[in-house]
Amino acid sequence: MMRTVISFVLVLSFLLPVTPLHAESVDEEFTHISPKHSPGGGEFVHGQGYGKILIRLLMFGSIPQQGIHYVPEGTDLLFGILYAGGYGDSTKLTDITIRRKGMPELIHVDLESIIEEGAAIPKLKDGDIINLPFNWRRDYQEFMFFTSIFSSLTGLILSIALLTR
Repeated sequence: MMRTVISFVLVLSFLLPVTPLHAESVDEEFTHISPKHSPGGGEFVHGQGYGKILIRLLMFGSIPQQGIHYVPEGTDLLFGILYAGGYGDSTKLTDITIRRKGMPELIHVDLESIIEEGAAIPKLKDGDIINLPFNWRRDYQEFMFFTSIFSSLTGLILSIALLTR
């Protein structure tokens, strides 16, 4: 009995048309947002106005406003980062990755060298997923700096305490 049911389900699955599933962020149409749109948590709209075509980006990593950003079409990577609140000392600009629909490989961007050389900054497209990694080395340097100050002060205080005895 169980074999009959499994066989029936398998045959039925081959006969029914299969419809591909698409995530919302990789649809083929540009994002249309009405001026009355109220963004939810983690959703930011930039350059909103009548007649503007906005593209949808997912930005995360070492930026102040992580989440979904709707930015004007033609925005480059630097302005996309600025729309998301900019970058700080803890942002690693040498290994930014962009996941673009239709491309199996990640796009690796060294924004620091692009800015230094004055090269063209890559344009963002609808559905891009951008990751700005943290600069852990910078955090480690700060940690070591404060640790060295703490240990120096501790040694000074202990030396003074021993000398005053």
